[in-house]
This record gives sequence, structure tokens and C-alpha cells, in this order.
Amino acid sequence: MKTTTICQGCWEQMHVPIVIRGPFSIPYRLMGIHKSQMHPNLCTICESSFTKVKKQKQIVIDTTILFADLRGYTHLSQEIDDARINELLHLFYDECSKAVWEMEGIVNKFIGDAVLAVFNFPMVRNNHVQNAVEAAFQLQKRCLNIKKEIGLGEEHSLGVGIGVHTGHCSLGEVGTSYKDFTVIGSVVNIASRIQNAAGSGEILVTDEVLSALNNSITVTEKRVLNLKGIDKAINGYTISQNGTANTMA
Repeated sequence: MKTTTICQGCWEQMHVPIVIRGPFSIPYRLMGIHKSQMHPNLCTICESSFTKVKKQKQIVIDTTILFADLRGYTHLSQEIDDARINELLHLFYDECSKAVWEMEGIVNKFIGDAVLAVFNFPMVRNNHVQNAVEAAFQLQKRCLNIKKEIGLGEEHSLGVGIGVHTGHCSLGEVGTSYKDFTVIGSVVNIASRIQNAAGSGEILVTDEVLSALNNSITVTEKRVLNLKGIDKAINGYTISQNGTANTMA
């Protein structure tokens, strides 16, 4: 991933050059402005001062949401020591972050053994659906060797399930006493639910995602999903590149 000298979010959203690398970043660091944990080419203004930047608490954006979750983590946590569980999570978080960042998405949250990634804000990209799906493929590939890296054998089952959905959702600050920058809405809910329906090593996407992809993507299976909290059945598609599948199991 190519790093930038100025914050890409502040530049695209406000046309303000906030320096985050090099000697000219020192005055900004002294004012408490640092690189963001959501993406190394963003600054903390993007995540902590949303209302000031956008002049409102919430905005509606066209975005793509990616949820990824470790399969087999709960069972594995009962079989191996805490030190290796921590090492597993650190590796998973690192690989998720790298895959998302390379495709210009942000890591919005880590929730236990799951990750929520957002594409198309604050770095706006016309191809955000393709970027999210490519990040999903890269995440699966990056996670293939995690078992080996922490010394687990074939007797242990471990994999990653991923769900991707796209559409309009609300993004901004939630809460008053404790402010949280995040995305909310049905798009997020559906992405989370189809991630739950994805098996180990699978990437599951919706009709909306599939319609935005090109012919390099192979649909390996179509499923009609009745998802918890979703009134209507959702079509889900497992996809692969060149007809291949990834699994750590």
C-alpha cells in the first residue's frame, strides 16, 4: 500500500492538507492530530471530529460494507492457551487491516473475532464495490497460513467467513456522552447477517454486489437466505476468483 503525506480524508472531504507524515506533521501531532487507526492515510480528525467536518451528526452515503469473522474461534479458545489466542487475534486483525487498507477501505471496528470494514468514505471511490470484494479475496488469501504461524496442526479447524453488501446507509457519530463513529442501517444489518450465513472460507455477497462486479468473478453457489431480523428472503452468492475457494480448515 502506498502511504501519503497528507490525510486523504481531510483532503477529499474539506480540501484541507493535514500533514500526517514527515517533519511538517510535527505541529499537527503537537495539537493532538495523529494517523488514524482506521487507515494509515487518514488522521484522527476523520474519526473523532465527524460532526465538525461534515457540519452535521449523520450523513447518508452510498457505501459497501464488509463483515469478516473467524470460524472455529470459540471452540479453539477452549483448546489452546490464552497467549496463542491473543497471537491469533493479533494476526487476524493485522491481515484484515492490510487487506482492507490496500483497497482504500477503513477498518471501522474489531468486535471480538470479527471485523467491520467500510468502503467509499471518507475516501470516495466509484469502484468501492469491487474494492470491497477484492479486499475479501485478499483477506481470505492472507489468512490461509494463520494456523501454521501460531503452531496449530491439522486437528484444529479454523477459517474465515465473509459477507459483503452495498447500498445507502447512515454514517456519522452515534451517542452523546460516549461518541462513536460508525455506520448504521439495513445495509449494515444485511451484511452482518450474510456474514453469519457464510461458511468457513466462503465469501457471500448479495444481488446488489453481484450486479456491480465484472466477469472475473465466479459464482459457485446461489442460496436463498432467510435471515434473522430481515423480513424478506435474501439471495446470497458464494463467489471465487477463477473458480477457486480458500479455507484454513
